[in-house]
Amino acid sequence: MKNIVATLGITGCGKSFWLKDKNPVVETDDLRVELLDDINDLTQEGLIFSTAAKRMVKLFDTHDIVYFGGTLVDSKYRLSFLQSIQDMCTYPIVIDLMIFRSDPEESKERIKKALKAGVKRANSIYLIDKQYSQYLHTIKLLESEKSFYQKLDYTKMVLLK
Repeated sequence: MKNIVATLGITGCGKSFWLKDKNPVVETDDLRVELLDDINDLTQEGLIFSTAAKRMVKLFDTHDIVYFGGTLVDSKYRLSFLQSIQDMCTYPIVIDLMIFRSDPEESKERIKKALKAGVKRANSIYLIDKQYSQYLHTIKLLESEKSFYQKLDYTKMVLLK
């Protein structure tokens, strides 16, 4: 049995920080840099997510657990993306969803601080309010989606300031 551990939370809520000591990790921001040479380029999300799915499936040849870093707050795409991985993979897969506490104002401050310090990260402050609205909607939907996941883990993470 193979395992996807996927993150869910708005930009700047601590997903990448949580993933930093995990291996292997496929993150959408890393793919934007690699494929588009621009961490802020959101014009090719189909390419980014299809590449992420293919990479994760390939990683299952050598790993039992693969971590995925992305917001996954948009209900229109979350299940279809994760289902596409299951459909492509020859191994049985279970999915754990790590749900991060999300506070829009804290996230905005963390992003501003990181950018000011020269950290290479997406300047996605303008997306946070929309993502937070999607996040709240998604949290309500998760109860009806729970049969899709092996585990829903609501992290009690303290955001760094």
